[in-house]
Amino acid sequence: MDLHGLNCVVCNFNFEEAYGERGKDFIEVHHVKPLSTLEGEEVRIDPAVDLFPVCANCHKMILRRYDDVLSLEQMKKVVRVRH
Repeated sequence: MDLHGLNCVVCNFNFEEAYGERGKDFIEVHHVKPLSTLEGEEVRIDPAVDLFPVCANCHKMILRRYDDVLSLEQMKKVVRVRH
């Protein structure tokens, strides 16, 4: 993930820092526009603006409610409130 790195863009979690070699080069990728909304559409994905690295926890919380998917900025606010 050369473009955005391997740290979660929400909470800055890094799998390699936490898990050593087992976590090296690992991160989940979040589609800004949920894939479930793209059914039947042919869409060109631009990794610079459409895909971002997130840890598993942040990713699940962003997508937890399908009728209320959070933006990355909204999720960052949730994380800041907790710290």
